[in-house]
Amino acid sequence: MQVEEYVRRPSHQAFIECKQASDKAKVWVMVRKTILSYLENGTLPWAKASWSLPKSGLTQPDAASKNEFPLFRDLIDIAIYEEKPDQVLRWYDQCSAGSCKYGIEENSIAGAVQIYAPDRAVIIWKDMAERLIARVKPSAYQEAAKYLRKVAEVMRREQKLKEWERYLRRLREEHIRKRRLIEILDGLNGKPIMGKRVHP
Repeated sequence: MQVEEYVRRPSHQAFIECKQASDKAKVWVMVRKTILSYLENGTLPWAKASWSLPKSGLTQPDAASKNEFPLFRDLIDIAIYEEKPDQVLRWYDQCSAGSCKYGIEENSIAGAVQIYAPDRAVIIWKDMAERLIARVKPSAYQEAAKYLRKVAEVMRREQKLKEWERYLRRLREEHIRKRRLIEILDGLNGKPIMGKRVHP
């Protein structure tokens, strides 16, 4: 029943509930494999030869016709939950730049891979910050600063402070007329900000 509910409405919580129920029945390895297969190609778990659970007695859901597989958002969410940064990047990289990116939490992705692939985390956070800066709104500048602080912390940890300073200088030069943004950028180079801990 938990697996059927997951197929109807994939979610982080539904995945956890599937795992909890499957752990009790000692079938999690099989269930996990079939769930991931469903998310990758739309093959319903009970349609696989390896499926060994009895029928629930309820009307089994079909794969939603509106779904386009792979379901990247759910695959990324599972990879983050299971702390598998290589898989996080695998699915993120396969996700095209179009509608596939809708609903994908890039900040969580960067946080999940910042130790495994610090350069990729920096690229993601920079891109998020620059998109916000392009909105030309003070509130967006403040939001961008949060991601730039994370960039600074990762680059400090990777001993790339000179590269960080060059990047910050470039941002200043490109946006010299945006007085409020320049004030925020000036504050990013202070030791208190650079020393803050990065949160995923």
